[in-house]
Amino acid sequence: MPTTALIAALVIVLLPVPVQATPIGDQLNTAGEHLEKVIEDYNEVRDNLRTTRRQIADLNEEIRPLERQLAARQARVGVIAATAYRSSGVSTALAVISAESASDFADRLLVLERLAGEQSQEIDKLNAARERVEAARHTLDSAASQQAAQELTLATKRQEIEQDIARLEQLREQTGFKPRPTLKGFKPTFSAGKAGAAVRFAYAQLGKEYRFGSGGPNSYDCSGLTSAAWAKAGVPLPHNARRQWRAVKRVSRDELKPGDLIFYYRSIHHVAMYVGGGKMIHAPQHGEPVRVDDVDYQPIHGYGRPS
Repeated sequence: MPTTALIAALVIVLLPVPVQATPIGDQLNTAGEHLEKVIEDYNEVRDNLRTTRRQIADLNEEIRPLERQLAARQARVGVIAATAYRSSGVSTALAVISAESASDFADRLLVLERLAGEQSQEIDKLNAARERVEAARHTLDSAASQQAAQELTLATKRQEIEQDIARLEQLREQTGFKPRPTLKGFKPTFSAGKAGAAVRFAYAQLGKEYRFGSGGPNSYDCSGLTSAAWAKAGVPLPHNARRQWRAVKRVSRDELKPGDLIFYYRSIHHVAMYVGGGKMIHAPQHGEPVRVDDVDYQPIHGYGRPS
C-alpha cells in the first residue's frame, strides 16, 4: 500500500467516531416522563405528610385524657399518703406510743395496713399511667421528627419540579411543541352506579389544564384527576398513582370496565381512567390538558378497580 494511502487509513481508524446527538423529540419525552415521576414522588410524600399530621393530631387527642388520668392518680396517692400520716402521726412507733389501749392500737394498725394497701395499688396505677403518657409522648416526638423530614423532602421535590418544568418548557420552545389534541368524536357510554359517576366526572374535565399537585376543580395532575373522579362517586382514593395501585382490586385487561384505572410504567408514575372502546381519559403532563387517548399511550404496569 502506498505510504499516503496507509497514512490516510490510519487517520480514519484513529479518529473518534462522532456521537449521535439525541433527537430533541426523545429529549422532550425523557424530560416529560422524568417530570411526571418527580411529581408523583412529590404527591406521595405530600400524602405521607398528611397522614403524619393526622397521626400527630390523634396522638394529641389521646395524650390529653392520659395526662388527666396521670394527674388524678398523683392526687389520689397524695391524699392516701396524707391520710396515712394523719392516722399514724410520724411513724408506726408513734401509733403504738399514742394508743390509749390495746384495742385502740389494733384499730390503728388495721387502718395503717388498709391505707398502705390502697397506696400500693394506687402507686401501681400511677406508674402504669406514667408509662402510657411517656409512650404516647415518645410516639408523638417520633411523628414530629418524621413530619420535619417529610416537609424538607417536600420542599426539595418542589424545587426539583420547578427546575424540570423550566427545562421542559425550554425544550418545547426549541421545537415549537404543541400539545396533542384530544381524540374527537369519542364519548363514553355512561353506566349507572359509582363507576358511571366517576367516568361522567372525568369526561367533564376534558380540556382543563395540567397542574402538578392539583386535584381540581380547575386543573389536575394524573392522580389528582382519578382521585377527584372517584371521590365524586363516593370512593376515596389517595392523590398518588402508587398509592392508588395499592388501594384498588387488580383486574386483567380483558376484565376492564369503564371507571377502572390504568397504571403506567414500572415505577407506577402515571394513572388514567378507562372509559371503554380502548380509550382512557387522563391528565397527561405539564402543558398538556386533560384529554382522551388510546389505552396503550405508554407502557402499562397494570389495571385496577376501585370499590
